[in-house]
Amino acid sequence: MTIEVEPSQVVLDYYLCMPGLPKAKLDLLKQAFIADSMGPGDAAKKAGVTYATANRYYEKWSEEIRKAREQQLVPQFEASIRKLGKKGRRR
Repeated sequence: MTIEVEPSQVVLDYYLCMPGLPKAKLDLLKQAFIADSMGPGDAAKKAGVTYATANRYYEKWSEEIRKAREQQLVPQFEASIRKLGKKGRRR
């Protein structure tokens, strides 16, 4: 049996083809990426998914992960600047 398919029918969105994960696993995976600052390999082990799946979601959420990590670092950065400013005045 042969199925005739036109080229325009073959093009699919990469992320639409991804199998769905339970919300609990997605939340755990996102937490591993953002709160624990893990890469796809370590996050995959923590969430109980394959490396390929974790990598796809890491790429899909890359902008959100980057922004969240920056927001975590801003208070620490500001505290360091204040601390360095106080040391400079003491000398």
